[in-house]
Amino acid sequence: MKKLLLVVAVLVVALIGAWYFGLFKGKDKPSGPKPEGLTVSKHSNSFNESMSNAMNSYYTLTESFVNWDTAKINTSLAELKTSVDSIRIQEMEKDTAIYPTVQSQWESIKAEIVGMQADTALYEKREDLNMLSQQLFDLLRIVKYDAGKVYYQECPMALNNYESSAFWLSTEGDNKKRRNPYLGLHDPKYGKAMLACGATRDSINFAGASTGN
Repeated sequence: MKKLLLVVAVLVVALIGAWYFGLFKGKDKPSGPKPEGLTVSKHSNSFNESMSNAMNSYYTLTESFVNWDTAKINTSLAELKTSVDSIRIQEMEKDTAIYPTVQSQWESIKAEIVGMQADTALYEKREDLNMLSQQLFDLLRIVKYDAGKVYYQECPMALNNYESSAFWLSTEGDNKKRRNPYLGLHDPKYGKAMLACGATRDSINFAGASTGN
């Protein structure tokens, strides 16, 4: 009888222990999804700020083209020139392998803006915008700009009486939200019907290294 009682007591203690362990198991571990690590840019805050300012000025310029606003285009070009001149390219000197290419590309962009300011006809400025957009996208790729995603978009009927394609940059990859700066809102043939005309051909998204595992 004593042996039976001992066995029962052991079983009761074991059951209580199992319940207690199951109830409190994992209480010291956080629940929910694992937190993501912080994103760290390879560039300084001042470099990213200067480049982002230039990109914002560029986006203002393309919106001026969307609206066929020549006066605003000229104002936006002046703002873009100031922003591009202020890009902290000197920070890239530490990377001697690419700095000559970066500096050359930067100078080409500045020259293109000056030429764009000198052209008076809107169709000439559209041709300049195409060249400027390609040059700027190349610069972003060379320096591995990582402060934002940039889409490289193409309009297949932007130039030469709707016969030639041209490119522009955008923060918007949604086809329905596309704003084509070459056809825009007041095209003499299509009006605003071709505002979303085009397609994304490339993009850059140089996300910084994560501090988490």
